[in-house]
Amino acid sequence: MPELGSLIVAALLLLAIAFAGSWIIAYVTPGVNPWSLLPWFGAAALAILVAGLVRGLIARRRGGRAP
Repeated sequence: MPELGSLIVAALLLLAIAFAGSWIIAYVTPGVNPWSLLPWFGAAALAILVAGLVRGLIARRRGGRAP
């Protein structure tokens, strides 16, 4: 199941890069609060982690590897 862990890490890294870019754009745009991005990206990160955990648990329950 190392492939699953690699995919989760890759998804989280891409999300972090997207968050950094969005934060910079929001920070330099007048009248925009960059802190408003935090709940959206936090929810996305949580969804990635939960999906990865569920998929890992299903794969272990089946006794095999995740497809």
